[in-house]
Amino acid sequence: MAEAIAMFVGRDAELRCLREEFERARAGLPRLVVVEGPAGIGKTTLVHRFLEGCGPADVLFTDGDEGEKLLPYGTLTRLFGGPAGLPERLTELGLGLGSGPDGQSRLPDSLAVRAALPDPLAVGAALPDAPPFRAALPDPLAVGAALLDVVTERQRSEPLCLVVDDVHWADEPTLRALTFCLRRLRVDRVLAVLMLRDAAALAGPEGLLRLVAADHTRRLRLSGLGAPEVGAMVGELGGAPVSQRGLARLVEHTEGVPLHLRALLEEVPAAALDDLGQPLPAPRSYGLLVLGKVARCGPAARELISAVSVLGLSCPLHLAARVAAVEEPLQALEQAVREGVLLERSSARGPLAAFAHPLDRAAVYRDLGPAHRSALHARAALVAEGEQARLRHRIEAVAGPSPELAAELAELGRTQVRLGAFGSAAEHLKAAAELSGDPAPLAAEAVEALLLDGRVEEAARLTASLPERAHAAVRGYALGHLAMVRGQIEEARAHLVTAWERAGAPESGLAARAAQQLAMLCLVKAEGRQAARWAERARNSPGYRFSIDYNRYTLLAGLGVSGQIDAALAATTDLPAPSSASIAELDALLGRGVLRTCSDDLPGGLADLSGAVAACGERSVPFRMLAMAMLGQAEYRAGRWDDAGLHAETAASVADDADQRWLSPVCHAVAALVPAARGDWPAAEAHVAAALSASQGAGVDAVASLAYACSAAAHLATARGDHVRTVEALEPLVSVKVHDIVYEPGIVQWLDLLIDALVALGEQDRAELQLAGMERLAGRRGRRSAMAAAARCRGGLHAARHENDLAEAAFTTGLAQAGMAGLPFDEARLRLAYGRFLRRLGRRRQAQTQLDLGLALFARLGALPYVDRCERELSACGLPRAESGAAPLLRLTPQEQAVARLVATGMTNRQVARELVLSVKTIEYHLGNAFAKLGVSSRVALTTKIQSGADGG
Repeated sequence: MAEAIAMFVGRDAELRCLREEFERARAGLPRLVVVEGPAGIGKTTLVHRFLEGCGPADVLFTDGDEGEKLLPYGTLTRLFGGPAGLPERLTELGLGLGSGPDGQSRLPDSLAVRAALPDPLAVGAALPDAPPFRAALPDPLAVGAALLDVVTERQRSEPLCLVVDDVHWADEPTLRALTFCLRRLRVDRVLAVLMLRDAAALAGPEGLLRLVAADHTRRLRLSGLGAPEVGAMVGELGGAPVSQRGLARLVEHTEGVPLHLRALLEEVPAAALDDLGQPLPAPRSYGLLVLGKVARCGPAARELISAVSVLGLSCPLHLAARVAAVEEPLQALEQAVREGVLLERSSARGPLAAFAHPLDRAAVYRDLGPAHRSALHARAALVAEGEQARLRHRIEAVAGPSPELAAELAELGRTQVRLGAFGSAAEHLKAAAELSGDPAPLAAEAVEALLLDGRVEEAARLTASLPERAHAAVRGYALGHLAMVRGQIEEARAHLVTAWERAGAPESGLAARAAQQLAMLCLVKAEGRQAARWAERARNSPGYRFSIDYNRYTLLAGLGVSGQIDAALAATTDLPAPSSASIAELDALLGRGVLRTCSDDLPGGLADLSGAVAACGERSVPFRMLAMAMLGQAEYRAGRWDDAGLHAETAASVADDADQRWLSPVCHAVAALVPAARGDWPAAEAHVAAALSASQGAGVDAVASLAYACSAAAHLATARGDHVRTVEALEPLVSVKVHDIVYEPGIVQWLDLLIDALVALGEQDRAELQLAGMERLAGRRGRRSAMAAAARCRGGLHAARHENDLAEAAFTTGLAQAGMAGLPFDEARLRLAYGRFLRRLGRRRQAQTQLDLGLALFARLGALPYVDRCERELSACGLPRAESGAAPLLRLTPQEQAVARLVATGMTNRQVARELVLSVKTIEYHLGNAFAKLGVSSRVALTTKIQSGADGG
């Protein structure tokens, strides 16, 4: 067997499949697996990795050779390491240098023939037709029978893996013998693995084709790697990190083929991968192969190929002909197709000329000389369809500054910004800056578009290239916006104030954009009133357009966090329903959704936020992150925890991938809530750590970030029942004296956690001080969620003081508030606290009633740590209990519950894996645990158990 390739990423599902088939073979059920995919896709690497980890096994490995396809039994001989390693049974048939029963040499070893005839290909071609050799060629059926004997013997001690690589290049006698052998395996411990490029195009014995196509054969079609696997490959190669956008670009350029990816990663620096304005090359070795094919074409075909490379991956043949100035394009295309450079495709408008792979186009385009490339682009600009395409070709054709073209590109870029096409806008604004006599203003606009598109590092490089002599307002805005996204709050403020104060031409809108960034910065600093003022200044500044991404959001949020939610909501009466909102209205819809959530209108908040998330694909990366995080927060409060976890996790992931440090604490803090309450400690700890780290990096002025991060840490400590750590987590917020965001009820939940922990630690006076302020503000604002939480805290404090009547009154008041607010988790925590209080008074039946109700709510949410607390309290009641319909699921972990519920709906393991974004193997593991804990052995029994539980609940 060839030496395994060290680097291996992804392919988890394929490895699992091979291992499953190997285990079947180990049990005496012979299996055939066909692994197919184009050259370089990683077939051999996959099988090597499987063989390394499959456990004790005997291995026979061989591969076809294109140069020896006509050499009879050459592939079979290599199965045993060459002629010298052939088993006696095969040697007797005349394979290798051995003799047959009559003592005559049956087939010369390939090495011996090479010595006699210097050209190996000539030897291979001559063998089948040379009369002495043809007469002596052993019968494939006899060879197959002998091979079957060998296979039977080799599997006695350990299962056997029989692996044939490049089956499409194996000689036909070997394939016939192999087919004979494989068709006669019945109860053998044999796993056969055949690797080839395309099973549908395999030319071989009919019996082998039937075997490959049989229902019981497992076929694995390898596709290209995705961005996560390519990121892992970058890490293994020791290269600099590549952004998610750069990884996606790599995948598109190479179609995820590992061979091409590795070659490109070794040749191209990471910075070039992230620079979307520069085309990626083909790997050198690949490019030489493509250019060799091009060189075999005639002049007309070569010019046509060059023109197609300028026009794109594919184009109408008549356009390519005009650009190439070729009079007989069909003849030129025919030659390019014959040489394997282009493909011919059909369309309603006539034939298309296309490259088979993006790397083919890259190799040809890269080889064009500057003058030739410019001339082709100039011609393409005259015939290209669409204004953007014509502009792109004009950019590539121009050789120096062009103010006229720069003005056209700038206007196009600004239009795209208003439409939310920030990626295209950035490229056009960058190009406009390069072609302009004064590049700094347009470069600053390009920086903004890049930041809105989530390309922070690229924006940083462009900002660093701004000349020192650039206008102070221009540099200030670019530096300020970049610092803002990176979470450098005070630095951002200084630069943005400079941009605001020194903004020049009103039509540039620079003052409006600076004011808008200052509005968002004030929100991060928990200065709600200031945020609203800056948002108004932005709207009233010359040059203001709706291109400013979240102006109305900052206005509404600023009013809301400063206690003016009702006034802010009154300003949204002009908003349409989410389903009919325009792109320009989405920021107001996001703001209203947050206000409704914070004011306990959860149905309204969920409707607005769901609508904003569903329609925000054309908004900026920060906008989409914020919308998903706020939707996750609303779903958490409403008890829709599976959805909350998905949206918050996505927001946190995007924050990390797009380097949005200013929003990272909020996203990770919201993402920590569900796993913390469900007892998924590793996930919760990771999100809390990320939120705290990002908050500390933003500095003490980023009060909003601090509030969210500390609150998440407190929720985790509370779920664990660690009162000391809850207080420690919240101490930084206690020292904050502003009310915006931190103390404003309904924004960030933390005060009730602090009060509960202080009561548990016996610090009643301190708890009373915090509780009194919470009650006053919650009552003044009329926030039912905050009043319910305050009532729970008040009940706990009275209970600690043995003021039993007051405690009970507080608990019942809180339950009424929580029920009206539609807060299942808050209601469940109230019932747990109330039940504990009643049990300690000796009112066990009443306690049991409250605890059972709380238990059902916790179980529905999957809040396992709280389920355990309810169970302990119920056990302490000492009363008989009818098993709750939800009780079976309570024995499962949150992951097992999620898997079991989806399986009960009829989903397959693979569908569940896709739904939960987990591997199939992980689903199988959790499902097996669920079967064991619930005492069932089938999916039907599991479904019955869960459905009976739901009916009983």
